[in-house]
Amino acid sequence: MKLGTRRFAVALVVLGGLMAVGTLGCGPRFRPGDLPEIAETGSLRVIVRPGFGRWPVARGLNGVDQQSLLEAFAARLGVNLVWVPADRHDQILPWLLEGRGDIALARFSPTDLEDVEGIMSTATVDWLVDEIVSTQDGPIATMEDLKDASVALPASLQRKVLGEGDRDLSRVEPVPEEIPWEQILERVATARYGLTVADSALVESVRRSGSELRVVGRLAERRSLVWGVRRSSPQLLRAVDDFLFASEVLDRSQAEPECRDLRDIQRGRVLRIVTRNSPVTVTVERGGLKGFEYDLASAFARDLGVRLELALPPPGTEPLDWLEAGYGDIAALHEPLPLEGAGGVWGSVPYRHVDLVAVVAERTVPLSGVEELAGLPVIASTSVSTWCREVPIEPAMAVESGRSGNDALSSLVAVSRGEAYAAVVDSDTALLELADRPGLVGGVTVLPQVPLVWVVSPGAVDLSRRVNRFLSRSRKNGLIRQLERNHFRGRKSYVPARMPTIPPGALSPYDEVLGWAGRTHGIDWRLLASLMYEESRFDPEAVGPGGSAGLFQFMPFTWKELGVDDPHHPREAAEAGARYLRRLMDMLPEMEMSDRVAMAIASYNVGPGHIFDARRLAVQMGLDRNRWAGNVETALLILDDPEVGREYPSGVCRCRRAVGYTRRILRRYGAYRAQFPPS
Repeated sequence: MKLGTRRFAVALVVLGGLMAVGTLGCGPRFRPGDLPEIAETGSLRVIVRPGFGRWPVARGLNGVDQQSLLEAFAARLGVNLVWVPADRHDQILPWLLEGRGDIALARFSPTDLEDVEGIMSTATVDWLVDEIVSTQDGPIATMEDLKDASVALPASLQRKVLGEGDRDLSRVEPVPEEIPWEQILERVATARYGLTVADSALVESVRRSGSELRVVGRLAERRSLVWGVRRSSPQLLRAVDDFLFASEVLDRSQAEPECRDLRDIQRGRVLRIVTRNSPVTVTVERGGLKGFEYDLASAFARDLGVRLELALPPPGTEPLDWLEAGYGDIAALHEPLPLEGAGGVWGSVPYRHVDLVAVVAERTVPLSGVEELAGLPVIASTSVSTWCREVPIEPAMAVESGRSGNDALSSLVAVSRGEAYAAVVDSDTALLELADRPGLVGGVTVLPQVPLVWVVSPGAVDLSRRVNRFLSRSRKNGLIRQLERNHFRGRKSYVPARMPTIPPGALSPYDEVLGWAGRTHGIDWRLLASLMYEESRFDPEAVGPGGSAGLFQFMPFTWKELGVDDPHHPREAAEAGARYLRRLMDMLPEMEMSDRVAMAIASYNVGPGHIFDARRLAVQMGLDRNRWAGNVETALLILDDPEVGREYPSGVCRCRRAVGYTRRILRRYGAYRAQFPPS
């Protein structure tokens, strides 16, 4: 949940005071640990520069909100985010090395950190342009006026901003280290300082506050914005880099929110389902996507003649708020519709009934009746908690829904940690989860036979009618009963005879080698796993048509060109697959990461020549050759026509197959990312 600027400033002051008090007590002041220590303490500490949070957020060229990004990262790790405000610019990196924080956030570029012993830079968070700024009516108006001018900067920022050996900006007017960058700009605007250097986002932020500044020129075209991490925290660095990679590929490639009805869905040929990642909704099983709600929604998408697209809300976001904002068309949460606060969303006809049951820790006294929950702290999702408040017991249960977006699984975890006496969850979740959670036991039924419904976005009248017809028909024709048998009555999933065993808690049989290959070539290992599953279903002995072989199904000449002796060896295959995908990505350097990855995946399937043909066709159609969704993707579908394909250098292409291939891999990657946080 985003904090407003004023609230965030107050939070920084409060946190600073708490930290000051903490240093006087018995708690550890310094904790230079890695990811396991962060998980153990339950907090991710981010050291921020002076002034951070006191001014409106200054975003770079890609508009990244660093505060929200770090909040999402902490949520993915399952820990709390703690801001550690530094008093001076020159304290940030020493504090990081001392262990006062885990990540350093300023406006760092990689060159700022490369010579600092013990510090490493993360992957690119955003991009900045450094500008030379003067007083609006001052004597410095052009780059030619810079001779003999003094640049106002704290000493610790001089090399960061000016670089080494810059002859045009050699004179420096020292500024106290505790002065925030925004305040330096304000002093330039009032002519207290004559000249400074700051990135364009900061300059624009100060301008919006009413200060008049003149941009004299640019110091360089653009530079990378990164965070700092201790060299002794390699697991944290990898987790951050994987998170940033996934954020660029998945979060920034999402379509803009749009409220659509049935006609819009059929025209766009995509149904967006808002759901959670859980065993009863959608989860990863042996590398593929499974789940009662996922299978039911897939059947509905087939009924409409469209493809299904997952719209998983970010951590800390209520799914119904995500739906109402226009990020999905239907919500399938395996929960009853909230009795209050559902906004303008519409509930469908019930398609199944479940009991709401209380789950308690094994160490507590077993419950014999729902009356024993009177006055006790109970946790449930937002939707289920509204039903619990209707239970007629005195005093009423003290029902909490936890942080925003809490679901049944989060509630069970809270009970196992002792944060609540009982969790109220649906009986399907209890059936699937309690077998694997020996510390928890099922208790009494809190409410019997509560209806499960889908929720439709506001105003989608025709979609709501079509949903109701489909769900009613699915009850009558036996589809619901079949899915119940498949998911809740112990049916074992079909496993190919040669498919290796996946260890408990792992994504694939090859997580370790995929992680190593991903680190080597700068690709999220979960994306490599999604590609591997698509190609071979994790079968190292797989052989495809035309002689393709191994986990990544390369043709013999490609294996030879990549220097692979044994295409069936997992480590060799993982390294070759990552190297080849990176090579395809590097062929497309001028575009955003989300588009680079999508086009590289399509190139993996049909070859880069056809992707370059599609980019040429996109230009001719008036589309953007550097954007995948709705642009090169559309052109590729047209290239599937042999008469069109023959007019381009690479010729005829099974391009429609490549589009579906790319969509499946990215959809699976999104599910992998949700179920397997960066680690």
